[in-house]
Amino acid sequence: MRFLLISFIISTVLGLLSCTSAQRTPSSVVTDEDRIVRIQEIDLELSQYWNNDWRYSQKLFQVAPSKVMTSNAPLFDLSKISDPKIRSEIVRLQAERQSLRDALAFKFEARDWQGIGPWFQSSFRRPLFAKEEIISIRDLEEFRLNGKSSNPFPLEHRFFADYSLRFKNEMKTENGVFAKDKDDRINKRYLKARLECDGDIIAPAKYFWLSEERTRVYDFKWFYANENTQNISVKFSSNVSQCRFSYFDPEKATSWTNGFPLASLRDVSPEWMKLTQQIDVCPQISNGFGKNPEGFFWMQDFNFDTCPETFDSYTNLRDPYVAMNRRVISLTGSSLQRRDFDAKNPMAPLNFAKAPQFDILWVSSLNFSADFSGMVTARAIRYHAEKGTQVRILVPQVTMTKKDREIVSWLMRDLPNVKVQYYKYSVTDDKDGTWFDRLHRVNHTKLLLGYSVREPAANFLITGGRNIRDSYIFPETPFYRAYKNLKNYGDGEEPYIYYNDFEIELRGTDIVKHTLAQMLNFWNREPSTQRFRSTNVNIPVVGNSDLVVRLKALPNSKPLVRHVMSLPYFDGYQLERFYIEMIDSAQKELLLTTPYFRPSVAISAALDRAHARGVAVKVVTRIHLAGDGTPQIAEEVNKEGVNRHLRNVMIYEWTESNSIMHAKILVIDGKLSFLSSVNLNRRSFIHDTESGVLILHEPTAANLRKEFFSYLNRSRLITIEEKIGWISGQLIDWADSYF
Repeated sequence: MRFLLISFIISTVLGLLSCTSAQRTPSSVVTDEDRIVRIQEIDLELSQYWNNDWRYSQKLFQVAPSKVMTSNAPLFDLSKISDPKIRSEIVRLQAERQSLRDALAFKFEARDWQGIGPWFQSSFRRPLFAKEEIISIRDLEEFRLNGKSSNPFPLEHRFFADYSLRFKNEMKTENGVFAKDKDDRINKRYLKARLECDGDIIAPAKYFWLSEERTRVYDFKWFYANENTQNISVKFSSNVSQCRFSYFDPEKATSWTNGFPLASLRDVSPEWMKLTQQIDVCPQISNGFGKNPEGFFWMQDFNFDTCPETFDSYTNLRDPYVAMNRRVISLTGSSLQRRDFDAKNPMAPLNFAKAPQFDILWVSSLNFSADFSGMVTARAIRYHAEKGTQVRILVPQVTMTKKDREIVSWLMRDLPNVKVQYYKYSVTDDKDGTWFDRLHRVNHTKLLLGYSVREPAANFLITGGRNIRDSYIFPETPFYRAYKNLKNYGDGEEPYIYYNDFEIELRGTDIVKHTLAQMLNFWNREPSTQRFRSTNVNIPVVGNSDLVVRLKALPNSKPLVRHVMSLPYFDGYQLERFYIEMIDSAQKELLLTTPYFRPSVAISAALDRAHARGVAVKVVTRIHLAGDGTPQIAEEVNKEGVNRHLRNVMIYEWTESNSIMHAKILVIDGKLSFLSSVNLNRRSFIHDTESGVLILHEPTAANLRKEFFSYLNRSRLITIEEKIGWISGQLIDWADSYF
């Protein structure tokens, strides 16, 4: 009996030890993956309370940063939540999350992590939020059934808990009159439309006593309606894989003349499914580095910061022609002729003979302008869209003019696999923004990514300060009199000033893949609250001495990079904390270029601390912003920021009168670089979406350091305070939160 008892105890202990060994049992793998998924589920549950009162949270963070800088977790102030049940639930969720992280941290040493890439990966399978997509047409020449094959519209019904598709007829009648209401439609024109699927369509019922009907063939009259007041909206059962949408004008035809297929995005692009479900587990090394650039790179704990990756190549895109040419080469496989660039020829010949085959193309920018830059980019992207590539474009609603939208509409024409989001912030109540923020908050990420599973060498990422607009590549004002669809800047159609800017191209499958996953999850955000799932979970672990030595040596042989994504009023102002810790890591030198210089109180304090410990801080900025399109108050806010830091920062003003220095470069101690879309003003940290790449690599830092001094050599050192007008001085406190 004693022998049996001892055997039982030994087998039990061995069974428990096996759960933490390198050779894990399948059940252990499932357990760890379930822990990771549960952490992200908790984060999504908690996210509804993040920044519940963004003004209060920001004030708390600015006035008393030490009270909220104890961790990098999103900012909560439980005292602002009056309901004790909600407070109790938040505390419970936070405790559960910490317990899950502790359990994973305990297992860290059993795994062989080399420092590049995630520790391990999991898959997030919970359906996301709610989403409505719109299919719209403007004329009957679009989607003609002329024997030409058409790419399917990718249905995302398997990604979301509540997914609907609305049909919007934006065509005009011959006399320009729209149907206004149900009764007015009786004598108005319409299209006959049919949707057929291999599974159930859940559609509005034809009979008033039913709320909906399920059918595999849904016929409806598609009325000409300016606002689509008929609201033809359908849903799909999960077993729908393929559909066909057809329509014709009954006054001109008797059978289907237009249409296109629809297909489940899961089937059309399996890579999309993988990227939008992956969870990367990043070890957060909590010892062995100290406060220095290396420590900042390895020890951070930000929800929207990818795990460390490497890249295959780095290209400096300071020169405007090189920048535009690399875009064309990356998309087409061939160069853009210099003579076409110099001539600003929007119809420059593009050679696609060596074009790679992309699975997904991502474009995000503050502008997608109707000019040389926009037209050449659109033409290159359209080629891939016609081949079936999934294309996603994210631009702000407020910056896109009528001509800009027409270029994007042309890019989408007859191509259902091209989808565009015109970013617009939706205020849910007084606490997360005002009516002004609907116009003020914009997408400010600048990214062009191409991702291919079949041709990994073609994977590329271009990022920095440039937008898709001529003013970022041409110092002289362009004339487009011969192109009525383009903006004729030279004749004063829009203000024009040259932005002397900077960006880089990185090539490498891993960094492109993980950055794209991050952006696609942002694409899938909940429209009403902006909630979206991060792609990483950080597990704080104690690194042994061998691991720390290995990680310290790693940047000597490989460049290391993380991609950072920020949505400040959703993520707890993590970008601000990121900057504070980055500045605090500097020990010798901090070099920064930014066109707008108005640091927050907390970032200003970090600059003060850097100066106090002997760090040489140098900033190149621009005070006079004439031609930038920003209000005069923005200049006064810049002046106030300069005056605040004259004693502890060497501030240089860009002196070229016919350009604005627009680069966003940060280099620390010649080791760590951050190249981004981020301006060092309140707007970037409080309002706009931002992104950037953090690179730990001395050769890359040396290259960017050289660019910094190139900007500095064309600037003047500011030695006396800038004068601020009395009226502007009274408005600065108000403008502070916006500029």
